[in-house]
Amino acid sequence: MKLVVLKERGSTLVFVFLVIFIVLFTLPLIYMLINVPEGRLFILGFFVFFLLMMSLGAYSLLRRRREYRRAENFASLVGFSDSGVTFPEEIEFETGTLEMRGYWVGSGRNRSYHVERKFISGEKKRASRVPFMDSPFKVAVSSDGTGFVKAPAVRIIDELYKNIVVLFFTDEGKVRGTGTVTVATESDSAQVNYRGDGKFIMGTVYSTLTKARTVKVAISAEGFEYEKIVGKGRSFEFREGMLPEERVIMVGSYGTITPKMVVNGLGGGTVILGHGEFIIRGILDIRLRPDVRAEETFRVELKGEEIEEEKEFEEEWGFRD
Repeated sequence: MKLVVLKERGSTLVFVFLVIFIVLFTLPLIYMLINVPEGRLFILGFFVFFLLMMSLGAYSLLRRRREYRRAENFASLVGFSDSGVTFPEEIEFETGTLEMRGYWVGSGRNRSYHVERKFISGEKKRASRVPFMDSPFKVAVSSDGTGFVKAPAVRIIDELYKNIVVLFFTDEGKVRGTGTVTVATESDSAQVNYRGDGKFIMGTVYSTLTKARTVKVAISAEGFEYEKIVGKGRSFEFREGMLPEERVIMVGSYGTITPKMVVNGLGGGTVILGHGEFIIRGILDIRLRPDVRAEETFRVELKGEEIEEEKEFEEEWGFRD
């Protein structure tokens, strides 16, 4: 079992640099206010505006750091194992599903990361232990945090650790599906033969290339704009895990956790894992021309059961094309 406490990387350094920047920028302004009578009103207005903006930034960062510490303190008091989560005493919580979507808005220096979160509550309980939630999950997130997460979760209701959430990612499941993806142009062709093998999607690629440089095999998910390359060459084999190597439990604060944190906790890069329907693509990489693509779908099922709620989840959150 792997335990991950979710927090933003480098938050301490950011806070230190912010404090240093405020001090270094404030000292010259104070000097100008004292020694430059001309334009003193303008300098004073700018000084107040600067301090206000910096104070808001510092407050936001301090608030996030406080939530990270709450999650760390909670994790240090609680017992985690393959069988579940054990609290030091009985506490009130609700079980359910956490859904998140991360996306970027703007461009250049004005680009900012946004997260939409939704906790779908199942039932409220008061207990000292929560069994590991072996329920379906799905993660499709790029390295920059764009994408979506759906995972079984527990949210604490008791005041001391209110809104601390525990996410569960099971390693149980089986990849279902077999077939061939054929991608071709007038002068190039490739066959991607794939099949499920336990927790893995695997296969072989055979190609005849004239203008194309190479063949790539990628996996993706419906409504996810990115793809993960799992193989590249002319004739080759590929094998990609669709589930974690072991059970993973993540702890964080509901107001601060993001898909970016989840993907870092699962190893980083572009992460496509979980249960439900996925896409496998064959791609011809041709010089000075757009890639030529073809695709098929396969499923990952938990204990052989169909995942009934996935389409409702994707349609409601707008993840489908």
